Amino acid sequence: MKNLKTLAVVNYAALIFMNIAFYFVYRGRAASNIYDVIGITSLVVVALTFIPLHKKSGIWKLTHTKSKDLDERELALTHWALSESYGWFAVICLVIMLALSLISRMNICPQYTISMPLVASMIYLSHTLPGTMIAWKKGIPEDTE
Repeated sequence: MKNLKTLAVVNYAALIFMNIAFYFVYRGRAASNIYDVIGITSLVVVALTFIPLHKKSGIWKLTHTKSKDLDERELALTHWALSESYGWFAVICLVIMLALSLISRMNICPQYTISMPLVASMIYLSHTLPGTMIAWKKGIPEDTE
């Protein structure tokens, strides 16, 4: 279970680094090739940590199975994970919107719009956060591995 926590931290940290790197590319900074490399490398890290964290562990299947196909224990676990994760997801979205609003108002980057990597990251986060909650708090149910 500790390995899954480490994978979750690395996965989401890489997601953050990817968005920061592509933000600097968007800003047209000098040395944008370096930011491109950082962003793409971060994306590769996200993909490589996704596989053992969600796919191989069975968490992805558990959180994306229809409720009629789950037993009572799995249903309770996924319900808990969905409730918790979407609460966190709402807070994360609101913090991002607040940050973008502040960035625009402070003329740090007034023309900045929501980027494609950020949108893709939020979609990814909405699908993986329930599984990450299970891996972080509860561990993997024995029969889903």
